[in-house]
Amino acid sequence: MPRKQMLRAEPLSVTAFAPFGDVLVPRRDARAITNRDLLASGRARMSDPVPPDRMDQWDILDYWPDIATISRDTMKFGYVRCRATHMRFSWFERHMKGTQTRIPIGGGKSVFPVVPANADTDASGLPDLSLARAFILDGTQAVSIRPGTWHWTPFPLGAPCDFIYLVREQVVEDDLNFIDTTARLGVELHVEVA
Repeated sequence: MPRKQMLRAEPLSVTAFAPFGDVLVPRRDARAITNRDLLASGRARMSDPVPPDRMDQWDILDYWPDIATISRDTMKFGYVRCRATHMRFSWFERHMKGTQTRIPIGGGKSVFPVVPANADTDASGLPDLSLARAFILDGTQAVSIRPGTWHWTPFPLGAPCDFIYLVREQVVEDDLNFIDTTARLGVELHVEVA
């Protein structure tokens, strides 16, 4: 009989999620860049120049560069639908060679369990479940997890939740490490949502 370990779901924030990866939101510690800034810095080049008297009509966005780092390998998009189920599990996975980004679609709330990357990089490595946490994704914030971060599929808080995900193209062939926490560690994890 596996030992039950409880995880209390907590709100997602940039600071709380930092050990696992990045929350893709405007950076409070960085100034937003406008279209004018993009042109002035050389980050954007126009085929047709924007006349100064029309710049106010064109300067319609704020941009925060560098909110997350993603893998430089060839990446691919996927679509995943997380179905409502009980909030207990005994699996974690990790990808040592690349990041994985999850972008919510439709605004559904879910809970995302994670464990920080550990120093053990071979396939026999195990997560330190004493560091496991579960974050509430409110359906508007994307997350990008760092290489080595253990994670499991988000659990919907209601209807199924949809995500676009971005991952290395070769992840299945050379970078997918699944472990069964019940078989390997004698633990089944349960998520509690207040």
